[in-house]
Amino acid sequence: MWEQFIARCNSKGTTATATLIEFIELYLDDSQDKLDAINDLDKRLDSKIKASVEEYLVAGNNSHSSPINETIIAICERLDKLESEFASESNSKQTTAIHNLADLEQKVEGTCARMTQLAEAIIKIQNYLNNQQKRGQKSYYNNSSFQGHIPRMQPLTEEGLASRLGVSLETVRKERINLLPPLFVAWCKGKDRAGLGWEFNENTGLYQPAS
Repeated sequence: MWEQFIARCNSKGTTATATLIEFIELYLDDSQDKLDAINDLDKRLDSKIKASVEEYLVAGNNSHSSPINETIIAICERLDKLESEFASESNSKQTTAIHNLADLEQKVEGTCARMTQLAEAIIKIQNYLNNQQKRGQKSYYNNSSFQGHIPRMQPLTEEGLASRLGVSLETVRKERINLLPPLFVAWCKGKDRAGLGWEFNENTGLYQPAS
């Protein structure tokens, strides 16, 4: 018991000596008797409260017509009614939400279907226009009047021909002098970016596309 007492004092943040001194002082001042009286009073009050509660519960079970019981019953009924109304309203809102969601899904599906049809129609129109444009171009290029208006290459100076062939003036002049006219034309074809042959016109002093 002494060891337990010391441990309990330590847990309370004090020592066994200090606690014993406190008890001795209370005992000498008759304070301990007052504490005992207070403890007895607490016990008596607890017993009386417990007895009163038990008496109230028994009386409530035996007499349902008392105003207090009627008030309690009315409150319980009101709570039950409110809970029932809340549950009914919640179910109604949930059902409405489900219907609205289903209606929204149907509208979205219908919109997607119409957008798909519109996209297909646009693709068909675009393909049709592309085909018409290609046909018009072929017809225009195949037209003899268009072919007759294809512009011919204009005669070039020696400097212009050198620039077109990508060589120097001296090279053009040297090849024209050293080569026969047909060979010079062939040499120009090998150098020209469009594969054209060029011949020298002595009357104009210019180089013109070979016929």
